[in-house]
Order: sequence, then structure tokens, then C-alpha cells
Amino acid sequence: MSERASLHRTVFLSIVIGVVVGVVVAKAMDGWPAARAAGEETQGKRQFTEQAETFRQAAKQIAPSVVAITSLKKVQKIEGYTFEKRRDLLGFPRYYRLPKYAESQEPIGVGSGFIFDEKNGYILTNNHVVAEGEEFIVKLHDKRELSAKVVGTDPQTDVAVLKIEAQNLTGASLGDSDAVAVGDWVLAAGNPFGLLEQTITAGIISAKGRRNLHLNNYEDFLQTDAAINQGNSGGPLVNLNGEVVGINTAIFSKTGGYQGIGFAIPINQAKNIASKLVKDGYVPRGWLGIELQGIAADKAKRLGLEEGVGLEVKGVHTKGPAYEAGLWPGDILLTLNDKEIRIGNDLNTLIPDMEPGAKVTLKILHPDQRKYVPMTKEVTLGVQPKDWGIKKDEDR
Repeated sequence: MSERASLHRTVFLSIVIGVVVGVVVAKAMDGWPAARAAGEETQGKRQFTEQAETFRQAAKQIAPSVVAITSLKKVQKIEGYTFEKRRDLLGFPRYYRLPKYAESQEPIGVGSGFIFDEKNGYILTNNHVVAEGEEFIVKLHDKRELSAKVVGTDPQTDVAVLKIEAQNLTGASLGDSDAVAVGDWVLAAGNPFGLLEQTITAGIISAKGRRNLHLNNYEDFLQTDAAINQGNSGGPLVNLNGEVVGINTAIFSKTGGYQGIGFAIPINQAKNIASKLVKDGYVPRGWLGIELQGIAADKAKRLGLEEGVGLEVKGVHTKGPAYEAGLWPGDILLTLNDKEIRIGNDLNTLIPDMEPGAKVTLKILHPDQRKYVPMTKEVTLGVQPKDWGIKKDEDR
């Protein structure tokens, strides 16, 4: 056989082998993309299933501790009329038709709460849920309805503690609100509109440290987009471990309903308040008895103060500790116990955290004719009045 024929046969065989190998490989790889896509789809479904299970478990854990609260108040209603014989102005006898009144308990508001101490039957809620009520009915997860009494309230932070007498209660697990991060998933539980008991909604932590909302005197709210409506006040905001991280308190809305912005009191703050309410029935706070304001920019410049440093006394309570120590409107407060006073660490927040009776040292600038004189004042803190700084309804 010639070299040419041998070469042709070799080329032919190579081509046949290449085609066969290509067909085999193609057949083998034919299912790869589909298999990979199916695997990714299965993994995605598994992740969604696991996430849904996490939500279910969190809701299941918090549900037995959530309660509905109805506030009752005594009202008088006309239940009929009676005729009474009386003499008129001229002395003639006449019969007068007079109404007969009957007293009854009527619901004046609804809200939510949660059991945080099952052994003693303590419930956390908002002060505004119980502020106007005289008696309270608490409805449990298992449909039991029980009378509750107020242990203590703190209008300054809008926290209240109720107590019920019952067995077989389930308390909520309290988490750490300081550990909550923006973007974390949370669930809001409660009794919206007083009708939809044990409602759970989901959202995220939208922001932390919300202040100056003029809702309470002492604000440090968690913001969430979990749906909160009327009747949800006092209910728990929980993380995906089912631990309470906040007390649902208020919403920002132009319609009166949910618009994606809700606020909750951090549970760390609420725990501190609740322990004092259980112990004393109120929250004892240190008190100077002064109103403060920021320093005008031109005045701060004249005094050589950095921007944001110092606060000016706007008013002095004549029966307060500051008045007795000789502070006057117009004084500039520079330091508290050698700690610089700035707008960011507002003295109105620092002082209430101190115990009444504590002694503090204030360095001030006191206006004297056309100059400011440096002075040091020693003040013994008093007890802050319960209604100090709280606006009445007509002032809101």
C-alpha cells in the first residue's frame, strides 16, 4: 500500500474517532446545565423554607406571652326617668320629670402588652395604654380574661407595668436592644384596633437612636417598618430568636394608619424602668429644676466657646435645687462633675439618670453686668416631679 493511501486511511480514522468522542462527550455534558440549574433552584427553595421556618418559630415563641389590654372607666348613663313632686318658686306643688342614672364600666381604649415575669404575673405595656383607665381587663393567649392592677407608670418614658394573678403563664424572653443592628429582621406582635388578636407583622430595623420626636421626655427609639397600628401600642417587637428587643409605642402617619414608620422603646431602657416601677411604683430621678437651651452662635463666639459646648439656663424652678444653689437664668453651664456639657449629651438626660440626693459640681459662667464670671456651684439633686416637663393635652 502506497504512502499516500496509508496517510488517507490514518486521517479518516482520526476523523471518525474525533466524531465518536465528540458525540460521547456531548451526550455526557447534555444534562450539566439543567442539573446545575435544578440544584440552584433546590438550594433557593431550601433557603426560603429555612427563613420561613425561622419566622414561624419566632412567632410561635412570642405568641403565648402577648396579651390584649382593655381600659375601663366608670360612666353614668340615663336608664330611665322618674317623677318627683316638688314645689315651684311660688310654692305650688308640681311634678318634675327627672332622669335616673346608672353607673357602669365602659371600655375607653385598647392596647397590647406582654408578660415579662410569669412567676409574679408582671406585664409590660405603654403608659398611654392605661393612663386614662380605672380598671383593666387582660386577655391572654389561651383566651382567659383577667382583672389587672397597675403596679406603676412612667409618663416620662411611656412605660407601665401591670400585674395579674394567674397560673400557667408564659413569659417572654427579653433580648439585648443594644445588639440590634439596622437591617435586622424583626416581628411586631399585638392587638391592632382591639379586634385582631395575636397579629404578627414583619419588617426590619430602619434606624436606631431616634430622638427629638416630642413623644416622650426621654427618647431613644428603635425605628421599624413592621406594620404597627392603633391597638398595637405596648406589644413586643422581637428578633428572629423570638426575643423582645422593643415595646411598640407610636407611628408616624399623616392618615392615622400605618405608613411604614413605627417606633419602639428599646427593651434595655424598658427593663431598667420596669425594675424601678416594680420596686417603688415610680421612677425616682435626679432633678436640678432648670430649663436649658443652646447658646446663640454669636454669644458662644464672644465667650470663646467651641460650637456645641455649653448650655444656657433658660429658666429656674423657684422650689428646685438649682435655685437654692444660686443658679439664675442666663448662666452658662460648662461642665458637670468635670465632664464637658454639650448639646449631644444633654444635661436633661444626664441628671435624671442620677440618684436623688447625689451631689454634683457645676462649672458655670455667670453674667455680671457686661462680663461673664467663672464660678463653681455645688448642688444636691432633688427628686424630679412626676409631671416635670410633660406637656398637657392642651399644650400639644
